Amino acid sequence: MKRRISVLICLLVMLCLAVCAAAEETGLETFEVTHGSRSSRKIAITMDDVNEREWVWKTVALCRQYNIRVTFFPCGMNLKEEDRDQWLDVIASGCEIGSHTYGHLKFHDIDTMGAIRRLGLFQEQLDKVLGVHYETRWFRPPFGRISDESGNIGPMKKAIERYGYDHALKWDVSQTDPDKCFPMVQNGSILLFHARKKDYNCLVELIPRLLDAGFEPVTVSELFNMEPPQLGGELYVFSKDAYR
Repeated sequence: MKRRISVLICLLVMLCLAVCAAAEETGLETFEVTHGSRSSRKIAITMDDVNEREWVWKTVALCRQYNIRVTFFPCGMNLKEEDRDQWLDVIASGCEIGSHTYGHLKFHDIDTMGAIRRLGLFQEQLDKVLGVHYETRWFRPPFGRISDESGNIGPMKKAIERYGYDHALKWDVSQTDPDKCFPMVQNGSILLFHARKKDYNCLVELIPRLLDAGFEPVTVSELFNMEPPQLGGELYVFSKDAYR
């Protein structure tokens, strides 16, 4: 009888372990997201700000060379209508575009409506530049911070969710020296870069090393097993009255 009980307990333990494995964290359990699943070789390379747009176009060419995809988080003020063809090519390459707000003001220093306005102006400018509505899915806060001085994210979380984003996307790797960056990358990592020469040069050396190690650079949406953002519909025009 004792032996049967012991066997039953072992089976229950094994069942619990299996359930825990099935319920493994995806990375989306918290509002501020820093990585994807640690059991997947998928990683997301991201590029912020886009003050120097030429490095975006060169990064897209690098993506095509290695058949990978990255996610760009430009500020709306850096999106120019004369670059329409280049940004449409970014989308055509399979890469993704996320929001870094219109400017680069610290979110924790502005009020709720100010945050919503900056999110809305970004989407309005992106649609204007593309000439088509693009369903922006991910938001990265300027400086990677939405908390106030006491560490409270409540007010900005409320504003971001009211606008329509489910998460604030951050990162777990930020390093532009390829020799230092490579050992920091884990399964599910989100890597932070900026559109500038130093960061691009790092990617030139880093990407083939990541591929040789078995990592799969994908968009942020793909990192979380989501379909690409949709194109089409009316161009978005921000109206603060819609968010009061």
